[in-house]
Amino acid sequence: MISVDTKKKELVGEFKNPGRELRPKGQPEKVQVHDFVQDQGFAIPYGVYDLGRNEGWVSVGVDHDTSTFAVETIRRWWHTMGKPVYPSAQHLYITSDGGGSNGSRVRLLEAGITKFV
Repeated sequence: MISVDTKKKELVGEFKNPGRELRPKGQPEKVQVHDFVQDQGFAIPYGVYDLGRNEGWVSVGVDHDTSTFAVETIRRWWHTMGKPVYPSAQHLYITSDGGGSNGSRVRLLEAGITKFV
């Protein structure tokens, strides 16, 4: 059983991050003040979480959150981590939310997953 989801899209580049980092006093890291989209674009992380082993897998895309991207992430997880651990598995139960590439009206995800097994 796995759970899949797209995580927050992040701008690629040197942008201000509200997190904290320990740096010597008076030596701030130089970043762009405004988060305007640059040539680098977005990084889109798509995660697969194996509930049985408490392990995760993340693929990062730079184009769009599509069903093709979701299927490719699950396929890579299966061939790299899933199949070696569960060699006799006959079924794969996938849970996901209902938005974006996992939307209930998007049939590409279902069609793509049935092809790689």
